Amino acid sequence: MIDADISISVSDVNEYIKKTLEEDENLHYLYVKGEISNYKVASNGAAYFSLSDDKSTISCVIFSNYRQALKFNPANGDDVKVIASLSVYAPRGTYSLRVYNIEKKGLGDALVELEKLKKKLASEGLFDDSKKKPINQYPKKIGIITALNSAALKDLIFNIQRRFPIVDIYIFPSSVQGESAPKELLEAYKASQEYDLDTLIIGRGGGSSEDLSAFNDETLIRALASRKCPIISAVGHEIDMTLIDLIADKRASTPTGAAEIATPNRDDIEERLIQSDLDIKDAIKQKLKNYENNFIFLKNQLERTMDSYLNNLQNTIKQKSNHLDDLNPMKILSRGYSITLNENGSIIKSIKQVKINESIDIKLSDGTIRSQINEVLNKNEK
Repeated sequence: MIDADISISVSDVNEYIKKTLEEDENLHYLYVKGEISNYKVASNGAAYFSLSDDKSTISCVIFSNYRQALKFNPANGDDVKVIASLSVYAPRGTYSLRVYNIEKKGLGDALVELEKLKKKLASEGLFDDSKKKPINQYPKKIGIITALNSAALKDLIFNIQRRFPIVDIYIFPSSVQGESAPKELLEAYKASQEYDLDTLIIGRGGGSSEDLSAFNDETLIRALASRKCPIISAVGHEIDMTLIDLIADKRASTPTGAAEIATPNRDDIEERLIQSDLDIKDAIKQKLKNYENNFIFLKNQLERTMDSYLNNLQNTIKQKSNHLDDLNPMKILSRGYSITLNENGSIIKSIKQVKINESIDIKLSDGTIRSQINEVLNKNEK
């Protein structure tokens, strides 16, 4: 028989088990693989599920903050590998795995291969900033590669037309996940290069890393390296990064963000036009003011020049008038000289022009003397 004096409570047993197991470092951060079943998300954001193999099952919980950081949405039947520590719930004497991360079986290997491909392409210079093309500020033609009738396509078209309705949109449909997606994306890209596009957007909505694998296809990435127009990638959300994001000239985390990068905002254009109109009017007013000031200056300068010219002209006229006045025969007569005229009124300049008994007029400053020639003497005769 068991001595009742040395018995312990159920709680003591469970607490001891809890302490023993949770302090065992061998049960910390275990890598456990198995198949998910009974996967349920509680109202608090935590997910509860079972992890099984062909012999055993263990309960698991992943709390909200860790679940939201996962690269995919776990589902029943997924073969996974989890990082977890053993946790004991003492009140019920149960234990479970407290999960910190979940990876799909084979996904880790795929990420390793993707990293290798990324480094190889980077070493060849495919992702260099020097090869990035500037995005056209005012595009006339925008191409879109994405799934037909998808939310991403509707989002892109709506936001492009809302922001810049005069642009033409060309759609090159392709599946964006699945085995055929890489080939379809490549064919859609080749078709887009037959058009004179200003910008090409390649995108889809969000998804798990596995869903985005088509955008890491090496053949597709190498084809994009020879693009004729700038490319904007809009693949997944901010936490997802694909090789298309690296080779693209600009990356957007959402289709809406891609539309905003690809187009100017109509409201911004209207504001700039209004401001430009005001600037032009101000410039014209200033130009007219400058012309008016120049006109006034030139007018004043012309008036001064004309006044100076007229004054000089008046002085010249006055000088000429005085000179002419000095040459006036009448003025000469006032100094004691006279002018002799024959009967015809012609000035007599030589004795050869007169005859004896001919009448002549002697014009003085104050009158005329009429006389008759009695004798003509030359200059040598007295």
